[in-house]
Amino acid sequence: MKMAKPTASDIEAGFDLLGVLTAIDSRWGGPWATTGPSDLNALDCDFDADKPEHLQALYNHLAKLLRRAPGFPGRVLGGMCAVICYERNMFLDPALDYLQLHPDLIAGLQLLEAKRADFISSLERQARAVVAETVESAAARHLAEMCAAAEQGAAA
Repeated sequence: MKMAKPTASDIEAGFDLLGVLTAIDSRWGGPWATTGPSDLNALDCDFDADKPEHLQALYNHLAKLLRRAPGFPGRVLGGMCAVICYERNMFLDPALDYLQLHPDLIAGLQLLEAKRADFISSLERQARAVVAETVESAAARHLAEMCAAAEQGAAA
């Protein structure tokens, strides 16, 4: 299943919803229930915005959600709208109208997967090569110094 990318107006509406939920959640410890039905599930009919009891149920339902997962609107709505969908972050493929990882991310993940199996042994080979080169360089330098010292001793 593919999910459509949010449009600019979707993102704007998401931020507006975030603002509404933040306004409701402005008290320390989360909003508390008011009188009326505990949540929308307690209604025995379709939601009717003209009925105060239904509006109380809606508020109580939102308050319950905000207490259950404090800060979730910012993480979910803000994270999706401001981080994942922000084109400059290059999480999503800009050429597609549905949610799919950016081609650079896919290529990076494929490269990581290809290198992961050989990562430790590759590091070991590189370390052994550096150690061998260092040992050979030190041995050659030491040999040259010994030869120079022997030549000076023979000349004296």
